[in-house]
Amino acid sequence: MTAVVPPHRLGRWIRRASELPRDARDTLFLLGVALLLMLPLLPALPAWSAVLVLALLGWRALLAWRGAPLPRRAVLVLVLLGALALTLWSFHTVVGRDAGVTLLCVLFGLKALETRSRRDTYVLFFLGFFTIAANFLFSQSLGTALLMLLATWGMLAALINANLPAGRPPLRQLLVTALRMMALGTPAMVVLFVVFPRFSAPLWALPQSSTQAVSGLSSSMSPGQIAQLARDDSVVFRVVFDGPRPPDRLLYWRGPVLSRFDDGVWRADPRQRERASPTPPPDLQLTAPPVRYTVTLQPTQQTFVFALDAPAAAPKIDGYLVQWLPDLQLVVGRPLDHLARYTVESSPQFRYGPQRMNAALRADEALPAGYDPRSVALGRELAAQARAAGQGGAFVAQALLHMFRTQPFRYTLDPGTYGQRDGVDTFLFDRRAGFCEHYAQAFVVVMRAAGIPARIVTGYQGGRYNPVDGTWVVRQSDAHAWAEYWLPEQGWVRADPTAAVDPSRVDRSGATLAAREPLLGLAALGPRDTALLLQLRNRWDALNNAWNQWVLNYGSQRQHDLLRRLGVHQPDAATLAALAIGALLAATAVLGGLLAIERRRTDAWQRVYGQLRHKLHRAGIDSTAGTAPRQLAARLRDAHRPATLPPRAAQAAADLLLRLERWRYAPAGPDGQRRVEWTALRRAVRSWRP
Repeated sequence: MTAVVPPHRLGRWIRRASELPRDARDTLFLLGVALLLMLPLLPALPAWSAVLVLALLGWRALLAWRGAPLPRRAVLVLVLLGALALTLWSFHTVVGRDAGVTLLCVLFGLKALETRSRRDTYVLFFLGFFTIAANFLFSQSLGTALLMLLATWGMLAALINANLPAGRPPLRQLLVTALRMMALGTPAMVVLFVVFPRFSAPLWALPQSSTQAVSGLSSSMSPGQIAQLARDDSVVFRVVFDGPRPPDRLLYWRGPVLSRFDDGVWRADPRQRERASPTPPPDLQLTAPPVRYTVTLQPTQQTFVFALDAPAAAPKIDGYLVQWLPDLQLVVGRPLDHLARYTVESSPQFRYGPQRMNAALRADEALPAGYDPRSVALGRELAAQARAAGQGGAFVAQALLHMFRTQPFRYTLDPGTYGQRDGVDTFLFDRRAGFCEHYAQAFVVVMRAAGIPARIVTGYQGGRYNPVDGTWVVRQSDAHAWAEYWLPEQGWVRADPTAAVDPSRVDRSGATLAAREPLLGLAALGPRDTALLLQLRNRWDALNNAWNQWVLNYGSQRQHDLLRRLGVHQPDAATLAALAIGALLAATAVLGGLLAIERRRTDAWQRVYGQLRHKLHRAGIDSTAGTAPRQLAARLRDAHRPATLPPRAAQAAADLLLRLERWRYAPAGPDGQRRVEWTALRRAVRSWRP
């Protein structure tokens, strides 16, 4: 059963929080902001580091709540040495992104436990701002940016609070002041972002740790791998078509081509990389007008580039050289570690591949000896039937597809585990339940057993249209595997056995697999709730796409295009540097002027105190701005005060001065009570007359 906090206990906690000393209240607020800015980092840290950071922050919060003394420095030194040892054990170094951020978070928690002076507090603020920047080394998504914006707001409010040592500034005042400061700096930040010279790749595109898992397709496949991806609804890439979009059944986004089968695992042929070329394969023939579209690809940490079958030319990506492999795959020389945007022209109808048998095609007939004997026997039987009918490989392929279509095969995300040695036999003849990779693998094994070159192609199929911004969104749940087999005089021919079992998988009219399977928990909702959630997701996707296009993908080319539209006809490096320096100087001048105006202003307390001093001056009681309220009240109570001020008025003025001093400097009650007292004070000062 869920524990419920009794109302009376919750009320005691609220009263206790309102009665805390200012130091304790300020510490708890800063620790809350620290937890907020570290939340996105905790999943990326080692488990021991995340637990240690949370324990250190919780320990410091408990000490502030109880008013207990801070631990001795020897304890903190021991914790630091242990953290260094664990960092070396986890990363074998203390240098680099992962190790550095791990130590940064631990140091923040340790510094919070030894904050005794004003200097320690400022060090804690600097560590907090560094931690905010460190978040973008792991993720530059819109969600992370919004969370860090909120954390920056909190850190600025805490910093302002540290510079107001007198009184007890209310939290609302601190947040409003911090928000005003951020608003003043926003125009300068936007101008500098627009005109600052851009690089071919973002500064945060650091190499990914080898210990961090990468979600998505890879250059190998084992049965069940793509079924796991189908449960992942994260975006892989977004597409904007320049004209009409091809039908769903033709949206095959080509990825790794797998032709080596060993021990139940399909792998790409490493020899294909040796024949990479910036020009298309010479045997590629496009038989229909190409479709032009622009892809915005999320960082994959892989070296393959997705495009519709079949591209007319390799796309251009800033900082990368895109090349063709003989198997029609597009690749780059190093992992894609940041957002990539490229334009492609593809023809959904094409022919490619050698017209006659050669040694490379013979390798695509190979099968490991002794594996899946019943599937091999089926392939040989179908080959014999094809020879008897005077037919070739097309006969075998159609027979297999007919078998998938008419016999009780079932398409499912949870087919269970198949053995590696005879998994194809178990799938074809016993259980007959599987996902796309099971059908593609079985098709290729039987085709090879029939003496026909065949291979598996992985990638994505279909997608979903987002009506909010007009983009076509492809997610991990659209991951797919299909087959290709070779025919003389025709080359490679696509075959999708999954479509024979479940045609809606490749012709969904824009519906994703997540909308058809209870992957996101939508099955338990009604139609109206499901439609609302999909609409909200579309709007969030559109916001993410705008963030990707105008912030993450704001490179040199987009910068030049924007500046040309703004009237800067030759935005070279010297012009951009001059614009950046000019914008910085203008922002400095504007902010300096605003600060000068702000300094001339007095706060509300000074203004009310000044009103009372002015009234006393008219009554013959002179004072300066530096005169303390208690000192002025003592003069009013002096027996030798001027006769122009009646005793009752002098006593009332002295009482007002003492009330003003008490409101300003004495420990105060809850914020609501302070506001009531302040309103009464202002009215009393306005109504006082000599």
